[in-house]
Amino acid sequence: MLVSIVIPAFNEEKYLPGTLGAAHKACAVFDQAGWASEIVVCDNNSTDQTASVARASGVQVVFESFNQIAASRNAAGNAARGDWLVFVDADTQVTPMLFREMMRAMTRDDCLGGGCPVTFDSGPWLARQTVIIWNSIGRVMRWAAGSFLFCRASAFRELGGFSQDWFAAEEVEYCIRLNRLGQRLAKRMMILNEPVISSGRKVRALFTLKNLVHGLEAIVTFGETLKQRDNCRYWYDSLR
Repeated sequence: MLVSIVIPAFNEEKYLPGTLGAAHKACAVFDQAGWASEIVVCDNNSTDQTASVARASGVQVVFESFNQIAASRNAAGNAARGDWLVFVDADTQVTPMLFREMMRAMTRDDCLGGGCPVTFDSGPWLARQTVIIWNSIGRVMRWAAGSFLFCRASAFRELGGFSQDWFAAEEVEYCIRLNRLGQRLAKRMMILNEPVISSGRKVRALFTLKNLVHGLEAIVTFGETLKQRDNCRYWYDSLR
């Protein structure tokens, strides 16, 4: 069994060392079980030292010139050799406990993929609590957050990866298609219990009046506004 940890990264020199350090530590559970693993980072046309930081950690680095999260995920996913792909945001830290639970899911024949709850390491307390809403919706709908999503590589390739029509929420659209594929294959998405720890910068940045308005527009238009880069500037701001 080969598991690929896939990390899209745009100007992530600040957070990437912690993310990669945690990933290397968590991957030790694969070694203990006799599984193999690799880490693939996509440098999504960064203007900082993202690529150098990744290479210094000894991981594979691929390049994607089109600055888009979906394109970055796809570039790294297509370069990965694993039987399973584990997508982790560049500002997110996984744990050995999470990977152990994920491994148990991967050994099940009926598992197509899955996700886990998200917690934030900082940010305003009240704003951090809103993630409870997402975690609840994700568990009911079997949607994985972009911070942590795993799936069979065969499913990723059959679906053609993440849709590049979307500049944000591409993981939700992808999970909807994964669930449909699972129905055809008699497999399912599994939401784990162990959480992943993501950066509080998401909370601090997204909870601005402008971004909240964009969020409401996305809901009203059933996500159509997220197909326009101008409505998703937070994800593409080089100084975020």
